[in-house]
Parts: sequence; structure tokens; C-alpha cells
Amino acid sequence: MRELLAEIGIKRGYEMKSKIMLLLFVTYSIALGASDLVSAETLFADPDIPQGETITYVSRVGDKALTVVEKVVIKREGEKELYEITSRSKPLDRTIVLEKDSMTIVSVHTVRKYQEVTIDSFLTVLDEKEQFGSDKIKLADFTIMNYLFRGFPFEKLEKLKIGSYREEQKDDYPFNVTCKKRETIEINGRAVECYKLELGMDGFWGRFFPKTNMWYSVESPNYLVRYKGQSGRPGSPKRVVELESYTVLK
Repeated sequence: MRELLAEIGIKRGYEMKSKIMLLLFVTYSIALGASDLVSAETLFADPDIPQGETITYVSRVGDKALTVVEKVVIKREGEKELYEITSRSKPLDRTIVLEKDSMTIVSVHTVRKYQEVTIDSFLTVLDEKEQFGSDKIKLADFTIMNYLFRGFPFEKLEKLKIGSYREEQKDDYPFNVTCKKRETIEINGRAVECYKLELGMDGFWGRFFPKTNMWYSVESPNYLVRYKGQSGRPGSPKRVVELESYTVLK
């Protein structure tokens, strides 16, 4: 009996440690925006991003600010139409390729530029099986959710459960994204009506996991207008990302 209880205790301790590590990873990776996210779900819809869309954001942590420029090109690969999204900033360059009709990931190319080193990484999705369900999605990484959420079914779904690809937790969906009520926010002297999404964690750990909020324009193509979350690990300063300009270049 003692051996059985000890085994149960070890198993529960391992599960708790796994959830803590996942929590730290998600918070840190979202805040950095250093990207390797894959989605196997087709819940998301095509937001009809126009060819040549160019968005400039200002990202602030305390009194420090940096500029992020994102551009979209629509390409064709066989019968598939693809969004190629490039994001450029001082610490990070990134190219994301998404299937246009489902907003699923084809590839992610990331160059992280640190003071001591530059790291180049490339992720390609292979043999991904479809998931079925109207309110659940599994992600291999959490760092480019803000792009996928442009295709969030804002008017149809109130809450989306999110899990990771972990062999020992096949049915575990510890995170959730809730579509809150619409809000009109002021950006650069103009009012923008937005859908508000709130990322949090279910259960006990939800008390300690800091909420991340994202606002997307109600007007198509549902671009990100504002982001508020932490800049790194839990307890780090807040990061606020706001829209600076939106243009469509012909």
C-alpha cells in the first residue's frame, strides 16, 4: 500500500510539474513573440486579408518602445492559396505561411537577434492530422496565436479550449480563449470597434496565470489593434502593443 501511495504521489507531482513548465513556456513565448506555432484545427475562418496589407505596430515595455512592421502577400501553391506574412523588428524577423482558407500553419521561419548571438530556425508542418470538435484546438507552440486569431469565429464561439501536443496528456486542455463583449477603443485619435479576446488558464493555476488580452477590429479583415500581456516570465513587466498605421499597398 505504501508503495502504491508513493507511486500515486510521484505521478501527481510529475503532472503538476508538467503543468507549471507548460504555464511558464506559454507565458514566456507569447510575450516574446518568438515563433514556432502549429495548429491542426480548422475552426478558424479566412479573414480575407488583402494583398499588400502593411501594418505598423509600436510595442512598449515600460518606457522602452520598438517598431514592428508586418506585410502580407498572397501566394498560390498548386490548388492552395497561402498567406505569407512577414514581421520585422529590431530583435526579431519572422516569415509565416498559412493556408488561406483555414488559417492553418504551413511553415514558420524565425530569426532571433540577441546581443550575443543570432538564431535562425525553420519549422515545417508535416503529416498533421485533422482534429474534430467545435470548441477545442491543440497547438504545438503558442507564439503566433495572435495571427491565427484573426480568423477566430468571433460571432459563433464564446470560448475555445487550447491544449498542447504532449504524449502524456492527450485530453488535457488547460488554456482557454474567451471572446468578451465588443469594445470601442481609441487608437491614434480614432475610435475602432473591436472584438476582445482574453487568454487564460483553467482550474487552480488560473488564479496565478496572468491574463493576456487582444483586441481585433470588428471590421474585416479583423486585424490586431491592441495587445496587453506580460513581456516575459510571470512577474515580468507588462507589454502593450498598439496599432500605429494600417495600409494596403497595391
